[in-house]
Amino acid sequence: MGRSPHTPTQEGRATISTGESLITAADIDDLITRVRQSAGDPGPLESAKAALFSGFSGDGRGHDDGPGAGPGPDPEAARLIRQRLLVTALRHGGALLAKLLSRLSPRETAMVRRYAHRLANFLDTLEVWAAQPVMLALMRFGLPYGEAETIAVAVLLLVG
Repeated sequence: MGRSPHTPTQEGRATISTGESLITAADIDDLITRVRQSAGDPGPLESAKAALFSGFSGDGRGHDDGPGAGPGPDPEAARLIRQRLLVTALRHGGALLAKLLSRLSPRETAMVRRYAHRLANFLDTLEVWAAQPVMLALMRFGLPYGEAETIAVAVLLLVG
């Protein structure tokens, strides 16, 4: 029997299969810790977390009551925030980067790790994230077509 798109898993997180973000508050907390450890400013990450999860109660399950209840950001703003979070994850590692890598083969994972900073720098320049420009950039870095395509699709699926 299939699971509904919002059924809680054993870890208390929801499995989202409807195109909603796979990025959790715990992923952002991990990034905040990593940025602090590298003497960076976690302020933008804290703002991103507040913006993405403003419509959720403290338990993170999306109820309309409790602290933090209210409307979340519009879908376009939420997507832009998730893009910034992924770029930060490419630079600092952590749980969010692990989610991207878990969708890839060991060879593709090694390629992402090798070119993570270059990919982050490229993604910073994109105004519209689409598979083709990401794939072409990865190919310019030296990745074969097949791996570049798979990685570009995984990146776009993660940010929604």
